[in-house]
Amino acid sequence: MANLRRWEYGDDRIGPKETVFTISSLMIGVGILTLPRTVAKATSSSDGWISILIAGGITLLMAWLVAKLSIRFRNRTFLEFVGDKTGKPVAYAVGIAFFIYFLSFTSYITRSVAELTKQYLFDRTPVEVVSLGFLLVVIYAVSGSRVGLVRLTVLFLPFVLLVTGIFLLMSINLFEFKKLMPVLHSDWGSIMNGVQESIFSFLGFEGVLFYASLMRKPEKAPKLTIIGVVIAIVTYVLIYIFTIAVFSYEVTENIMYPTIELAREVTVPGEFFERLESLFLIFWLVSIFATTSIALDVSIQSLRFFTKIDKKKLLYVLAPILYLLSMYPQNIVQLSNLGKLVSYMGIVTALVIPVLLYLVVKLREVMTRG
Repeated sequence: MANLRRWEYGDDRIGPKETVFTISSLMIGVGILTLPRTVAKATSSSDGWISILIAGGITLLMAWLVAKLSIRFRNRTFLEFVGDKTGKPVAYAVGIAFFIYFLSFTSYITRSVAELTKQYLFDRTPVEVVSLGFLLVVIYAVSGSRVGLVRLTVLFLPFVLLVTGIFLLMSINLFEFKKLMPVLHSDWGSIMNGVQESIFSFLGFEGVLFYASLMRKPEKAPKLTIIGVVIAIVTYVLIYIFTIAVFSYEVTENIMYPTIELAREVTVPGEFFERLESLFLIFWLVSIFATTSIALDVSIQSLRFFTKIDKKKLLYVLAPILYLLSMYPQNIVQLSNLGKLVSYMGIVTALVIPVLLYLVVKLREVMTRG
């Protein structure tokens, strides 16, 4: 039995836990630190939780569709499947889209992490140094086994979510229900603006397309994907509600990183430990590291569809490009604009492309039966 367990965790396949936490990890990244601000500003009330739930519902539907599509791969990679169903030119176009998106996503998170750590941890360290250090660690992780990289999420994410839950419980004495009132005060226009802002933070579930071929039981992909998305929805809603209940929506919409500021408000009885927000940020950096590593791995896999060059050699080539892209924004405003651009690119890769592919596959099946 012991030998069997070693084989199960030493093979090149991922099981249910790895699948669930990989999807959740891709979705729960740096966006959770700013989500309360962007949603509160869009809704102009405490009703942002409604926007998050609606965005989560849309994401559940899209994630289910993406997972259903992945069942049809039959041990082929996503881009090989696209090539078989639509032809090589379309597969190349899809591969380029995913490569550019996840590469841009990686560079954006790298710079965001540098800005966060400079503000809360290393105020005297240049952003360039922090970005380079973080990027080198991510590249080192991606250079290894893909399955090993996925299993990092099983090690990191549950612990991070547990710590987040503890921080929320510790802030319960600051929770004021009156700051959540009045409920259902926003009009539907504001709610939908909040949905637009929220759905950007749910992007990442499309990563299942690139890991479905590694699953031991790919037929379970829809169920596991839904569980992963639900974890993200619950996390986002809880953090938003607690942030609003502690600060109010008027204050939240003017705080750059409300989630971290919420952790700053938490105090330990006896006050023997200070600056808890730094500890909280360190835990979240672990989760962000896993998210970034998986995103870069997906980008590499997309690029390898065009070439058979070794993964490590591709990393050597992409490393300076990633670093330069992360350093391109000159200030926070430009970084925010880059984030919006990356988010709109994510809409194409997570919503538009999978829907079109699913329709093409279903149409071909109908024509074949006819």
